[in-house]
Amino acid sequence: MDLARAMAIELTVEVPESVIDRYPDTSKNLVARIESVQEIGDRTHRLILSFSGKLPGKDLTRWLNLLMGNCSMIPGVRLVDVEVPEEHLKSFRGPHHGIRGVRNIVGVMERPLVATALKPRGAPVKDLQKICREFVVGGGDVIKDDHNLIDDSTTEFKQRVTACVDTIRESQNGRHVLYLVNLMSPDETLEERLSIALEAGADGALLAPWVLGLDRTRHLIDQYPGVYLGHPSMSGVLTSQGEGGFSLPVVHGLFARLAGLDGSVFVNAGGRFNTTREEGRQIAEKLRSSMGHVQPGWAIPAGGMTPDRMGEMLEDYGSDSMILMGGALLAAEQGVTALTREIVASLQEKFSAID
Repeated sequence: MDLARAMAIELTVEVPESVIDRYPDTSKNLVARIESVQEIGDRTHRLILSFSGKLPGKDLTRWLNLLMGNCSMIPGVRLVDVEVPEEHLKSFRGPHHGIRGVRNIVGVMERPLVATALKPRGAPVKDLQKICREFVVGGGDVIKDDHNLIDDSTTEFKQRVTACVDTIRESQNGRHVLYLVNLMSPDETLEERLSIALEAGADGALLAPWVLGLDRTRHLIDQYPGVYLGHPSMSGVLTSQGEGGFSLPVVHGLFARLAGLDGSVFVNAGGRFNTTREEGRQIAEKLRSSMGHVQPGWAIPAGGMTPDRMGEMLEDYGSDSMILMGGALLAAEQGVTALTREIVASLQEKFSAID
């Protein structure tokens, strides 16, 4: 209980008890209230705190500071979940499109969407255009830039994005294939680049909220309507702290949706990173859970996925997911078009049978 009280104070007013006693209203209205402390394992406890509605504000910067703040430096403290009252959800617009809206844009209403990543950095633009063309001809639904596909100048960015958009639109044959640019540049050029991309015909962007800043991500999405997916770059410093840090569902589910992301890319079991199927399922559950007016988001398992993992991914994530394959498509012996066509056909067969 001593640690629980210390955390309640640390996250809200950060002064000694003797100072709090001078301000009765502060103690009553601002210091976090301890709802419960439950022992759940050897030297492990679950603490539930509730906060005054005056504290969170309407930006995610203050939310992060309030929910974890200085307690992030206490070994073994982990933020597992957050329940957000409806009155505070109203502060956030949430995704522009969500699952249903994205389906309406691409015209695919039942099966998972098939996505790929344009890469590698350093490849000539014509090679990236070739990937776009072959993926679209194969029936793919979503093309996003790889998070490492970064142009040094805004001029280069405009040229590459325009070329890729033109190739995609010329190849889509009556469909609409989503193209999302990677937005990774100095802060003062982010909005310029996003405007350029949208004006060129891109549908939105891939944003790394834990690189750009969570509330910066929210602001960009609010100001520039489009389709936005979150990339997990740098999120590991929050989620991979042993018994401390943030839970994966909070990072890739809750905060992603509050920031307005239509879906979250997260590392999946069986790929290049150490994670479990259960962790992936928990992320998907948080992406789809009821949050008032905030729309549910796409689950996008990634991190070295290959066609032989599709059955497992479909079992874990169902139809409202994106089958994202980058390197596996580029390395396919039969070529990008043929493998994309195989993946789309297998999904159509499986989900038409369910219908």
